[in-house]
Amino acid sequence: MARPDHVNETTPAPKPIQDPASDTPEANTTGDLAAELRLAVMRAARRMRIESSSDAVSPGQYSVLAGLRSEERTIGELAAIERVSAPSMTRIVKGLLEAGLITRTVSAQDARRALVALTPAGAAAFNAARNQRTAWMAQRVEALDAADRATLARAAVLLQGMSAK
Repeated sequence: MARPDHVNETTPAPKPIQDPASDTPEANTTGDLAAELRLAVMRAARRMRIESSSDAVSPGQYSVLAGLRSEERTIGELAAIERVSAPSMTRIVKGLLEAGLITRTVSAQDARRALVALTPAGAAAFNAARNQRTAWMAQRVEALDAADRATLARAAVLLQGMSAK
């Protein structure tokens, strides 16, 4: 049996998608589905940032505030979490310090380490931005029927699991 020119012994055949009732007829392979999901998630994230942007907290600052909710961290730790350079994180931290949303103190265990923590104003700014983002999404979810909301609930679980790996 002859093989097509674009397939060789080391190229695995694409896996078909299990759900033939998909609303995206182009998504016929795992790679197609991955591309469609990437685009959908990217557009949704961009739209959420646009809809919930405020003058008080930028998306980068919001992400840093989120990283400080449970514990204080060093600038290096924050940079690693956000996958940005230390100088970039230093600029974000400087803006948050000037706005009174975080504090920077010297570590009691190691005087060479500076620790960054949320202030009450920082926690309030984070909560306000989070509530604004959640409200925007809730309006869109509310407009869906029960079956679509159930599908999104399952997709949320799957996406969280995929991003944790």
